Amino acid sequence: MASKGFFLVLEGIDGCGKTTIAKLLAKRLNTLVTKEPTRISVAGKKIHAILRHRQSAPKPTDFQKLYIQDRLEHIKNYIAPALAKNKIVICQRYAMSTFAYGMAFGVSLQAMRHDFLKPDMTFLLDLPARLAMARIASRQKAREYFEKKEKLEKIRKKYLALAKKFDVKIIDARPSPQRIVDKIMDVIKAKEV
Repeated sequence: MASKGFFLVLEGIDGCGKTTIAKLLAKRLNTLVTKEPTRISVAGKKIHAILRHRQSAPKPTDFQKLYIQDRLEHIKNYIAPALAKNKIVICQRYAMSTFAYGMAFGVSLQAMRHDFLKPDMTFLLDLPARLAMARIASRQKAREYFEKKEKLEKIRKKYLALAKKFDVKIIDARPSPQRIVDKIMDVIKAKEV
């Protein structure tokens, strides 16, 4: 894997452990982590303002278009250049998030289609919404826009349906972070053979 760029994506509902797993994977793979939405593009900044309730949310189609705009800049300015330098890129959330979150709120897949760089591997960290909400509550931070059990249940269903259509490895996000990372590393190593 070190001889060429490798693009790995972690997906899943809020509270499933993407950040923890990404950090542990980054140590094992000796690389850095990026995430979406970014905080560098105009669209990314607007998304963060909406998620933190500092700005009202637009209609779902327009909201997902902001994620797409942010992604296209993220690819151009960070992901593609890093891969061109033969780096490993771990991204928390990517196109599948846009599709799952958008479809959960009535946006058609067609309305969200866009050209994006295909990941080498995508892992869906699957966790029931009630467990995700318990993890979110333990953070003792203000809840973000999507961090409600009913919303996360809808989004999880869309993620699972999309995982069947695309080349996505579903990982149970209930075990310890170390066990999850071991499982992901086993999948990565098996693909390298």
